[in-house]
Amino acid sequence: MKVNKEILIDLFERKDKKRRKILYELYAELVLTSLSAHYVAEMISSDLGKPELIDADDVRYCRYYFRKMPKLFKKLPGKTEPPLPSPAPEPRPRHPHDMSVKNPLKAPWSDGDAKDMQDKISVKTKFINKNET
Repeated sequence: MKVNKEILIDLFERKDKKRRKILYELYAELVLTSLSAHYVAEMISSDLGKPELIDADDVRYCRYYFRKMPKLFKKLPGKTEPPLPSPAPEPRPRHPHDMSVKNPLKAPWSDGDAKDMQDKISVKTKFINKNET
């Protein structure tokens, strides 16, 4: 069903919930202009043929709540340009250095999980009885 001016007039007379959204759909270009809200309301009311049907508050409401909506204007066929394809992402460069672990000092490695290492470590605290250590 296509929304037209007669439906908009009927919705405003009934104070329907969706009247302002439809007002914005029909008159988005005019609502988003930098003209005053009173002047825009008078222009829309005169276009609809019903004086004082549209109030400045309706225009302010549309400007505040519907300004982030995508443009609902009809685009002219044949004048739109196709979107450019996005470039392929560049591959990440490989790290020039070998990331393996090396022992440059030729020092002997010790195994931290070895049992003999755990026996050599003794922790002395004031909470442990001297007889237990």
